[in-house]
This record gives sequence, C-alpha cells and structure tokens, in this order.
Amino acid sequence: MNEVKIKAIVLDSLNYEENDKIITVYSDKYGKLSFIALGANKPSSKNNYSLNLFSESDFEIFKSRTAKSISKLKTGNLIRDNFKITKSYNNYLFASIIASIILQEDLFYEKDTKFFNMLEVAIKNINDEINPFSNMVWFLFYSLNKFGGSWELKKCYRCNKSSKVYRKFDLNDFGFLCPNCVHEDEEEHEIEFIRYLQRMDNNTFLTIQKFPINVSYEIIISKLILKYYVDELGLYSYPINEILKKEVYKEDSFWEYTHKVLTNHSIKS
Repeated sequence: MNEVKIKAIVLDSLNYEENDKIITVYSDKYGKLSFIALGANKPSSKNNYSLNLFSESDFEIFKSRTAKSISKLKTGNLIRDNFKITKSYNNYLFASIIASIILQEDLFYEKDTKFFNMLEVAIKNINDEINPFSNMVWFLFYSLNKFGGSWELKKCYRCNKSSKVYRKFDLNDFGFLCPNCVHEDEEEHEIEFIRYLQRMDNNTFLTIQKFPINVSYEIIISKLILKYYVDELGLYSYPINEILKKEVYKEDSFWEYTHKVLTNHSIKS
C-alpha cells in the first residue's frame, strides 16, 4: 500500500467489528474510495471528527492497489464539519440523495476534479442554507452525463431539428418540442419555463448559482429528475424514496400543480 494524502468528503460510515469503521469518501485525487479507520469508535480516537457524515477532511491513507479494495486510514484532519446539515431533516435528505447516487454506482472510481468541486460546493451550500433544495436539483441535473443520461434541451426530440422557439417540454420523454411537433391535444408550456431549462442547460453547476430561482419550476424539475434517475437510469435509494413521499410529489398532486404552473401560471413562486 502506498501512503497518499487526499482531500475528501465523507459519504458513508459503517461500523466494523467493535472499534473500527469502514468509511467511504469522494476524494479529489481518486474519486470514490473506502478505507478502514481502526479504533475510530473509541472515545480517545483523534480521527473521530474528520470521519463524520458529510465532513470535508484531509486524510492520509495507505491506499490499496485497486480502486475497489479497502485502503487504511493513517490520520484525518477536519476541514469543514458540515454538521448543520443534520439539524434540518430536509437538508439531510438533500445531501443524502446526492451521496446515495454516488454510492450506488461503479462510475466514480477515478479522478474527476470538476465533479469533486461540484460536490464540495453542493454540500457546503446545503450546510450553510444557501438554496439547499436548488443545490440538490442542480447537482442531479449536472450529474446526468456521469450516468450516460441526458435531457434533449438543444433541439426538438421528435423531429431532431433545432428551433428558435420551443413550445413544450415533454414531461415523460424529457425533451423540447418545436411548434411543428406539438400535437393538437397537447398543451403548450409557459415560455419562461422553457427559458429556465435552457438557462440550466447553458450553464454549469457553479455558474447557475448566480441566477434567480423560481421555486415552482424547481419543484417540477426536481420531481422529473428524480423520476428520471429511478425509471430511466435505474437508481433508487432510501432518501429518494423518502422525498418522493412528500405531498407535492404524489402523482395527483404533482400533475395538478404542474398543469397550473406550466399552462396558466396561476401559482407564483
């Protein structure tokens, strides 16, 4: 095992034997990895604070030769505890959803500086109550390509042609519709919603932070993107299940809400 230094965010912690823990993190140099923290459950452990869920810490580890094997912790030094996340159930759900999609997949065992920076900012903003709900939504949106997923936001998904104007975002097929492809029985959507999606598509996780937020649109997008992760990408987790139990996400409530927001905009953010 080679001794290396990493900066990482703790995504999961599992008790192992009597005094030890298995910690899974997302790191700046190696992506996702797990290491055993010997004696971490002892009150005298100097590494305890650095190992708490969602903490950002500097770690010295004896790294295993293969990405999926267990490394071994030498020392941990806390950078940010992000402890305030646990004081709000909703914020805890938002952060847990982000962690859960990383934990489920085998796609993250390599260095990705942009993804690490996105995760770092998302967890920090959720902890600091800086648009925590939107940071979850944006993180999921800008992570789609990591899973091979995408929404068609650059052209009409039916005719496969770009258009200066789009009349609708198909809520089941996740793509824009140009004026020529909207069927007579289909309701058109508010142009501001179309522009809102285009703005997300034309920015990054870091740059989208500076724009005004429409909460009504964010609620709709959040339900659609959670649905996409579950139904299209096959990702499912306990925190996703928990957030989908909220009243606004229940099928009848959601479609009624969506109809009002996207067709006559009778609900204001």
